[in-house]
Amino acid sequence: MTVQSLPAVIEEFVKACLEHYTARKVATRKVIHDPILGTNSFEPHEVCLIDLPFCQRLRRVSQTDVASLVFPSANQNRFEHTLGVTTIAGRIIESLRKSASRIVTEEAEIQVRSAAIFHDIGQGPFSHLSDGIIAQFPEVIQYRRDNPGMFSEQKPHEMLSYLIVKSPSFQSYLKDEMIGKHGCAEIDIDQIAEMIIAAGLKDELSLWKAEIINGPFDADKLDYLQRDAYFSGLKIGIDLDRFLHSVWLDSESSPRRLKVLTSGAVTLEQILFGKVLLYNTMYHHQKVLAAECALKGIFEILEDNPGYTIHGRRMDKAIDFLYITEEDILSLENKPEELRDYIQRFLHRDLLKRALVISADTVDSPGTSIGYKDFKDLAEDPKGLKDLRLKLVAALNNKYPIYDIWIVLPRTATFSDEASRAIIQDPGGKEKSLREPFRVDEWLTAYWSNKWTGYVFCPAGKEVRNEVAKKASDLLYDEYGFALNDGAFEQAKIR
Repeated sequence: MTVQSLPAVIEEFVKACLEHYTARKVATRKVIHDPILGTNSFEPHEVCLIDLPFCQRLRRVSQTDVASLVFPSANQNRFEHTLGVTTIAGRIIESLRKSASRIVTEEAEIQVRSAAIFHDIGQGPFSHLSDGIIAQFPEVIQYRRDNPGMFSEQKPHEMLSYLIVKSPSFQSYLKDEMIGKHGCAEIDIDQIAEMIIAAGLKDELSLWKAEIINGPFDADKLDYLQRDAYFSGLKIGIDLDRFLHSVWLDSESSPRRLKVLTSGAVTLEQILFGKVLLYNTMYHHQKVLAAECALKGIFEILEDNPGYTIHGRRMDKAIDFLYITEEDILSLENKPEELRDYIQRFLHRDLLKRALVISADTVDSPGTSIGYKDFKDLAEDPKGLKDLRLKLVAALNNKYPIYDIWIVLPRTATFSDEASRAIIQDPGGKEKSLREPFRVDEWLTAYWSNKWTGYVFCPAGKEVRNEVAKKASDLLYDEYGFALNDGAFEQAKIR
């Protein structure tokens, strides 16, 4: 099968979005109120960018995929997050002007805030859930291979956001709108695209701008940690004011990077602790994971049945996830009966139940079991994990569809990147990474390793769950050589 060029299909998508779009004239700056960040102002050209179909589409993309089925108030969307990231990026710019007014120009501010507006326009329905699906598509894998070191394997939406901004039609529109109609200074639009991806920026003297958007402690993290905690009802504090007071830019250094005074290091530690708490409490909550399985099952049914589509799209290409919305996926109209059944289950919150709980507490001798480590590593191997599910289905004599049997292994969160890349400076001018005075990354990685929990999910019913638990336990012993203790069954709460 010929792999279609990703930039080519993105260009077609951009043209389709702009074909019938007419920009409205914006004469004055607009004020937008936010429950996290208060009252914020956006320039006329920024309002025009926010009004684009690419950004407005984000109103229909959930920020925390299916978490609202467990945390009912977690209904925030990617559009709100985008405005938050833009606001925080602007505040960082204002703070940096105090130390480097010659470097932090109006052009730099336009670039950084524009990159913030566009940083998530490649997000698919249900955010990171679709990321995991898109990452496996041949055209995405091929484009990453063709551009080694540029794109994160876990965040293909960054690649799509980058390609949208790099699209000739998109760049033509930006030049006409920002420069032609609103009189903005001539800016490097390619650099805006590069700021979206962590390894993209080639100009070392502009690295500080990219770090505001995609760095160890960027505006993205500073917004989503606060926003996701607020809307889920979790009490996680980030002292943004202290961070803004302590962040600065050394205009004489090369590469030119963001630095934080020692007095602000506590905020960086808050970010790391906040991240691990959100992962442990919300993102990897067992009910959230079960709800994600319900959605993934819908996509697997589409994959296994070539005749099934959503609005004529097979959902087997990355570009399909930009055309289709969450409402399209969950609509019952014009869907085959099998698909309707699984969608209805999701809409009614008829979720799968735990059969096994797999963790350091429920595995015999987890520290010395090589097989247990190999098993956890399947989190990075979607094909290997699906093969194991197929073996479990076969062990159950194919009594249950594979869409109802799941082995869920959350990716292990790591913190060394943020801690090692963050630069703090003491009053004497000495620089060091955050991890030098306090190896917070090692502590958190050890904490996370002990808190990590995997699950086997299956349909409800005591007999079904006991049967699946027994077969899954035997399979894990046969395949990986580790045994589960009684806790694996007790913590599943089979009643």
